[in-house]
Parts: sequence; C-alpha cells; structure tokens
Amino acid sequence: MHTHLVLLHTLFTPGLLGKSPAFTPRRTPCGETTDRICYGVDGGESQRLLADDVRYVADYLRHVGRSNEGAAQFWTMPSGPDCAEWTLPIPGAGSVLALAKHIDPKVNSSVLYEDLARAVDGGEDASPAEAAEALLGSCGTHGGQKGVEANLLDPLYHTKEYVKSGAVPRGVLVKLVRAPERVVGTLGTEL
Repeated sequence: MHTHLVLLHTLFTPGLLGKSPAFTPRRTPCGETTDRICYGVDGGESQRLLADDVRYVADYLRHVGRSNEGAAQFWTMPSGPDCAEWTLPIPGAGSVLALAKHIDPKVNSSVLYEDLARAVDGGEDASPAEAAEALLGSCGTHGGQKGVEANLLDPLYHTKEYVKSGAVPRGVLVKLVRAPERVVGTLGTEL
C-alpha cells in the first residue's frame, strides 16, 4: 500500500515529473521521436542539399497553406497500421525531397502547412533562436528531420471543422533528404 502511495506521490508531484521514468521521452511505435536529427552530424549521411532549395521548400509549404481554405490548409495523415511516410507536394524543389512521416499510427494527425514550413525555416519572421531550432538553421545543407510543433494559438486549430475531424496536431515529422537523380534510359529518355 505504501509503495503505491510513494509511486503516486512521485508521479504527480510537479517538481519530480521531469525525473520520473514515466515521463521521459520515448520512441513512438514507429521507432522515431520528434527530436531534431541532422543527417551527417547526428547520424546518417549528409544529404548535400542546396540552402536555396531548402528555403524554397518552406516558402512553398507556406504558399500551399495560404492559397487554400478549410481542411486544405492542413497536411493530414490518417491512422493506419504502419508509420506512413509521404512525399510533400513541392514541385521544383531541386536538390530536396521533402517528406512527412506519421509517427503515431493510432491517431489522425493533422498540422497546418504553415507549421510544416516553420519546422523547415523557423517561420517567416523567425527570431534568431527560432531560426536556429529549425532544420535550415540547425542542419543547414546536411538535411535532417524534426517533429512538427503546431502553433496551437492559431485559430484554425480551434475551428468546428478541425475539432469535429477528431484529428490531433501532433505525430508528424518533416524530413529533408536528397532528391533522387533522374534515371535516364538507354535512348536518353527519362524513366
């Protein structure tokens, strides 16, 4: 009995929350966390991206969000049996292939395109600290991945449509990797 009380006290005493093993960051069922990882620095290989292409990715994601209304302002990943990874719809991104990975397959994840862009560049009017936390500022041309942090102050997350959808504003990683080179066939045609 006393052991249970001590455990409950430990878990629910505000000063001890950060020290409790129940509240330490854990990997998701997909094996990845929302932590930022810079390829070639924190693991993996540098992707040798062009900085202008990375900036273009952020600008284009922002453009998609602002050019649409309602649900089309959100990137949505439905629940499913696996940890789906999708190519973000960014034509002409040059050296960059931008991906979104769903790391919580039990929920419908939905985040604003604006928040995807902010994960890449820190935001349109980013402070130096915000820019440094984003993929471009921290990973530079190496590429990398970072969890999307939703700006929950944005009223779009509180619309009836969003709330009714049952979606949650978490569980999405943005990954920036090197776009594959075009494959050219023997007759010079693209495959």
